[in-house]
Amino acid sequence: MKKRIYKFPFLLAFIAGTFAGCQTSTQRVATPVNYDESDYLISKNYEAADKLIDQLKNLQVSDGFIVASFTNINNLEESSSFGRISGEQIASRLAQHGLKILDIKLRKDEIYVQSALSSGGNPGEFLLSRNLKDQIGPQHDISAAVVGTYTTTRYGKYTHVNVRVLQVEDGSILAAHDFSLENREIQGLLRLASRN
Repeated sequence: MKKRIYKFPFLLAFIAGTFAGCQTSTQRVATPVNYDESDYLISKNYEAADKLIDQLKNLQVSDGFIVASFTNINNLEESSSFGRISGEQIASRLAQHGLKILDIKLRKDEIYVQSALSSGGNPGEFLLSRNLKDQIGPQHDISAAVVGTYTTTRYGKYTHVNVRVLQVEDGSILAAHDFSLENREIQGLLRLASRN
């Protein structure tokens, strides 16, 4: 009888540990790190990623994401050093929050297509490409794509940025955030746009 009393707590501990292990395997493990808030661009991009996370509450640990370089809203074929590093920093922060970020380098036409017809002729509107929906997405278990656009104001004081999380299956917006940056802080990255 005594032996059973001694073994019982160990059995309970084993069962509890087993169920705890099963539970954590289906949850995202978030480990967002502290960052240097004096770094203007990292702070703004990390804050934007945090805002997206706040809107993405029902994600599964198996959901795969890709993050595209941000593009000029007036010409979706044009990016820049600013657009590329912004995409990379957003991806880093989302990964810190436990999202499954797939580092797949795709051509722009593999991610989205310009849709002048559906947007009334506005060249800044886009849809996810059929190739991403039907082939690339299922092949790599991609559930959503993070895309961003930016434009500089007429007098060059600010750059306005829009970032969205789009569901690959139907192109619906799962999360979105808009923010503005002072051009004096990023002008070097924007100036390189014509050379890239």
